[in-house]
Amino acid sequence: MRAKAVFVVALAALCLSPVAEARKKALKVVINKSDVDLKNRTIHFKLSRPCDSVELKVYDENGELISEKMEVYEGTTAGQSLSVTWPALLPGVDNFRIDLKFTDTNEYWVGTTICRFEGYVEHEEVVFESAKWEIRDKERPKLDNVLPEMLAMIDRAINCDELNMALYVAGYTDTVGSIADNRELSRQRARSIAQYLIKNGLAKKKIAV
Repeated sequence: MRAKAVFVVALAALCLSPVAEARKKALKVVINKSDVDLKNRTIHFKLSRPCDSVELKVYDENGELISEKMEVYEGTTAGQSLSVTWPALLPGVDNFRIDLKFTDTNEYWVGTTICRFEGYVEHEEVVFESAKWEIRDKERPKLDNVLPEMLAMIDRAINCDELNMALYVAGYTDTVGSIADNRELSRQRARSIAQYLIKNGLAKKKIAV
């Protein structure tokens, strides 16, 4: 297993507000994963009716409000491609949740939540016997020691509702043997690590491995 186990999440969760449902044809907002530009702090979107304004609030991973703004639009049309940016965050704030409220020109609105969460857990490499993928007893403490930190990280990420999380585990081999055999051995070793983590704590969490 490589030197790091990595949690990587930057997915959007969308939900209609009860107010938006009050109309015969509900107000809808379209935001795809590719519409969220983390580098430039910009969210591109399309509203099903002319957009009047967007209210944006940013929370850190502890749920504390750290930034907010209101963007007002004039002369837009239904389905027009628009964008809203969020202010620069404090140094060290890498994980956050953005709550957005899109209001049309008739004062109906729809809400959207976008979560960004990424974490790294340092750990020791698990060493396997040559050509094998079973985890040896003496190697298990390396995984047992890192599990509490993994579980704590997952709990922090769960503060973002509807957040889909994934843990990526990579295995590798030496250069002895064929490429095909080593590729399959690497996969088996990664699976062994994943199964051990699931059995010893991750099964209780909503996380794909």
